[in-house]
Amino acid sequence: MINKDNRNSQYIEANSRVRLAVFAFLGLWIVVGFLLKPIAEKKIEQINTMSQRNRAAALNELSNVQIKFLIIPMSIFLIIQGVYLSRLGIKTLRAGIHPPPSVRMPFRTKTQTGNITKITALGYLVAGLCNFAVIAFFLMMRHEIFKHI
Repeated sequence: MINKDNRNSQYIEANSRVRLAVFAFLGLWIVVGFLLKPIAEKKIEQINTMSQRNRAAALNELSNVQIKFLIIPMSIFLIIQGVYLSRLGIKTLRAGIHPPPSVRMPFRTKTQTGNITKITALGYLVAGLCNFAVIAFFLMMRHEIFKHI
């Protein structure tokens, strides 16, 4: 739904279902983080005691903890976010208006056209690609840290 205010600007009104979905998505990942934290701390404590006896096995276990409790959850979050941002950028470029007509927004949003729309769309695309770059960085970092195992 498009509304006009007194200054002749158009706005897309907020959609409460989309707002609920956004906050539910963020809340879910916050809960996942709080649930995984004590489990990971317990595993790391076990690895500390194990490192006294067998350093290689301790490093191997630390590598597994890093994958299970850091890389996998963060990758899932970043993939979902990256796909969403990339799709939003492509839709914005194709439509020539931000937000694109088929996209519902969680908050009241002023529509944009022209060059600012292209910049916004490219920003979404870059942000989406950066999410995938962060995943690649995590995997590269893990490989560099644990390559001697």
